[in-house]
Amino acid sequence: MTPTPRKASVEEKILQTARRLFCQAGIHATGIARIIEESGVSRRSLYTHYGSKENLLKAVFETEANMWFHWFDSDLSQMERSADERILALFDLMQEWFRRDDFFGCVFINAVAEHEKSNSWIQEIANAHRDKITARLVAMVTESGARDPESVTEKLNLLIDGTIVAAMVTGDGKIAHIGKQAAADILRCAK
Repeated sequence: MTPTPRKASVEEKILQTARRLFCQAGIHATGIARIIEESGVSRRSLYTHYGSKENLLKAVFETEANMWFHWFDSDLSQMERSADERILALFDLMQEWFRRDDFFGCVFINAVAEHEKSNSWIQEIANAHRDKITARLVAMVTESGARDPESVTEKLNLLIDGTIVAAMVTGDGKIAHIGKQAAADILRCAK
């Protein structure tokens, strides 16, 4: 017997629609009216759940951050593989993400690119997210036996960000495979 798919809550509909529109069309180009129309919820529901467009954007950031934390704290950490293999497996997870219909890039990268760079709360949120991901990645790089874990982690961070942008620009999720090969080269030279 096939399980009945769970119906998305009003809050989830709003969040999923906002995430898609913010990444696909841009944060500034996406108004509350469009989110309401495309999610099929009332204006009151949106404001009851999120209060403002800024709070909705913060919830979208949190949703994407949770995906990354799940990858590091659950998917990768539970693999019975070497640290190098777990780091490389991150690119497999990214490739799955790139293949999804709702992949339009990273909401953090897109938001920072779209907003003023000086004194922006968005930049602060993006940097805090990057710091948390970096801490998880540096732990794996250290475990891998790299001579200079901080430098290797920065190289991998640049590669991860570049892979995401390349997948968004080209629309080709297979780019993650090339990113994985480059990461293997970085790790091999790091010992």
